[in-house]
Amino acid sequence: MKFKKRVKLSNKFYARDSKVVAKELLGKILVRVINDKILKSKIVETEAYYDEKDPASRACLNGDLRETMKMGAGIILVYGVHNNWLINFVTGNLGEASAVLIRALEPLNFEGSTKGPGLLTKSLKIDKNFHKNNLLDSNSLWVENCKNKTNFEIAESFRVGVKKDLSIKLRFYIKGNKWVSKKCIKDKNQKI
Repeated sequence: MKFKKRVKLSNKFYARDSKVVAKELLGKILVRVINDKILKSKIVETEAYYDEKDPASRACLNGDLRETMKMGAGIILVYGVHNNWLINFVTGNLGEASAVLIRALEPLNFEGSTKGPGLLTKSLKIDKNFHKNNLLDSNSLWVENCKNKTNFEIAESFRVGVKKDLSIKLRFYIKGNKWVSKKCIKDKNQKI
């Protein structure tokens, strides 16, 4: 299948600090090609993860996930949690473990349930076959800039569903977007 000229995000975009990439992915367009259909969705929620010093990171585990997180910027990391596939994009420098989890998407030209990391992979038919592929080389999954740039406010919170977290907020989402997976979670030290 031939595509019109596409402008994928570059390696330089992903080869930065995970927190920076997680914030800057918001509003970008995730493109998925399934059976010659081009499905587009806006990234509306992300989480940043770091190396083995990050208690919620897959890098704390030895083995394939940790090694994949060290492979280099733009590599796709897919792993299973509670019978769901979760998709991450490796960030930072080669040999340093870091990645961004895609938590929620806003469908732009299709209908689907994408309010959560397991739901969005089901809707877009993303599975372990994408693991270790490169976003820059893929003809079936990539990220590009949004043509219709809109202003939005970025909200931050602690990451969702982790037993131990770092003391900094590493979950980012477009404030007020109805496709975000969870409403704002109160800060651990904030009085309710």
